[in-house]
Amino acid sequence: MTIDVDEEKCIGCGKCKEICPKGGYIWKVDDVAHVIGLEFCHACTLCVMKCPTDAIIFLRRPGDYEKYYGQKD
Repeated sequence: MTIDVDEEKCIGCGKCKEICPKGGYIWKVDDVAHVIGLEFCHACTLCVMKCPTDAIIFLRRPGDYEKYYGQKD
């Protein structure tokens, strides 16, 4: 599992960290959000649902990004 943040879409609002049950362990937010503790994630996807710019991509398996979004830059 991985969480990818599209830095071009992210506005650094921190809503992902606020809604996340383990927000302080998983998220660091400055100009953009960064995942710093993926091992604490429960895969609830609340961060994905709360993001106002759809900048968060939650991937359950390796290769899902390419399957759903095409080649990653």
